[in-house]
Amino acid sequence: MRKLARVLPQAWRNRLRAWQLRGMAAWRDRAEAAQAPLQETAVHCRFCGTAGARHRVLGDVPLTHPGPFRQNAYRLLHCNVCDVVHLDPEPGAADLSTLYEDSVQFSDETYSGDAQALRVLEGYGRRLDRLGLVPDAGQALLEVGAGLAWISRACKQRRDGVHTVAQDVSGECAARCPWVDHYHVGPLRSLPSERRFALASMTHVIEHLTDPAAMLAELHARLLPGGKVYVTAPHRPPLWRAGDGIRPWLRYEYLHVPAHVAYLSRTWFERVAAGLGFELVGWDTSHDGHQVLEAVLRKREEA
Repeated sequence: MRKLARVLPQAWRNRLRAWQLRGMAAWRDRAEAAQAPLQETAVHCRFCGTAGARHRVLGDVPLTHPGPFRQNAYRLLHCNVCDVVHLDPEPGAADLSTLYEDSVQFSDETYSGDAQALRVLEGYGRRLDRLGLVPDAGQALLEVGAGLAWISRACKQRRDGVHTVAQDVSGECAARCPWVDHYHVGPLRSLPSERRFALASMTHVIEHLTDPAAMLAELHARLLPGGKVYVTAPHRPPLWRAGDGIRPWLRYEYLHVPAHVAYLSRTWFERVAAGLGFELVGWDTSHDGHQVLEAVLRKREEA
């Protein structure tokens, strides 16, 4: 099976992995009690702004990070209007600070091992090449929530004349990224706004934001006309459908509570893009066995 997978096109390999993951979950589910029918509730959607939007109550989800947190009980809701799956209630500012500013996130082998670093770097490099996103020499890239700044590193490998700017609320990785020309520690709004960027990236960042639309609006103001935003983020458990309920989420490797605030949708990106002056020019949910989305937004040319 592994030999066969290696010769298949990447899209087929992603689909095969998705069916493997889904099949293993279904096999485990047979031994469990029947799932209760999904309930619905009408609440204001924090992501599309619809008052009284109908939401499916998928179910309760446990904390996956150690505290100390002020809020310890969460459930997942699925908005019928914008198709976003999100945590309820919204994590508070103090708990988000505990997660990102008061913790160490990039110390284990996943991030520091040479083999893993090469694999991650090659993966992002292939995506940038395929999508034609590497800025021209003399242009600038902004990497938001950069961590180890993989996108900056991949762009520098391909075009040394690209000016790289990384931003993160934590300074944990600031001294570990010599491929970054300027590493800004602090919220994006505190970064000087004079420079305009050809590309802004958020790789596994947007799912952590309580107001992702506000972040995209901030990036729109910092982009050149025709500039692009590259986004990757957790999307759904493999091939998940709304009727599948909560069980696939409880086994989803990207269920991070309370770190991952929302699992966004194509509908949400299209709605936000239209309102901000973007076009959604790229959309792919096949990555990592149909668990991760990739979106590309393009700033419309100014008149």
